[in-house]
Amino acid sequence: MNKFATAIITSILVTACAGPGGGRPDRQERPEPSPERRAEMTARFLAKWDKNGDDQLTCEDVALERKALFVTLDEDGSETLTSGEFRYAKFEDKSFLFHLFSEVDSDKSGDVSVSEMQAVIHSQFEGMDKDGDCLVNEQEMMLAMRDQIRSERPGREGSRERQGRGGRSGRGGPGQRPGGLTDTAPT
Repeated sequence: MNKFATAIITSILVTACAGPGGGRPDRQERPEPSPERRAEMTARFLAKWDKNGDDQLTCEDVALERKALFVTLDEDGSETLTSGEFRYAKFEDKSFLFHLFSEVDSDKSGDVSVSEMQAVIHSQFEGMDKDGDCLVNEQEMMLAMRDQIRSERPGREGSRERQGRGGRSGRGGPGQRPGGLTDTAPT
């Protein structure tokens, strides 16, 4: 092997072994936030999620959020949700996008009770509570915030820029259905 080929292979190996991002400074992990910054981030996070004001994010907070949603959706005040009332849940709380009325109505009574509504797992909470102890601790909060920031960066999977003009991947412009099919007949 000549000296030129040896130099190229050595360069490739050094770069590959340099660690995450190939040793590029723009790819290195950011340093841990200061204690003051962590406290500020935690306070902002809890302001969004802590429904009972105990400075913790627990399953109880999710249950309170579900109950408030239930009250909002119960238009006729019957203390049960009909399928017509329930259909708006996904617009108020995105974690209901994949929960069908028939699945949430676990006792098959034809209506959804408060307890059935509270039993629906909140996908975001479940994703944050890594150890499944029904408590999102400070470390889990920091991981959740880091993941959210990463997913919002341009060029990342799930970023709005990569989803196209319509805001959702796979959707076309006006007059198009999902998959790019047009609503007009071929000419």
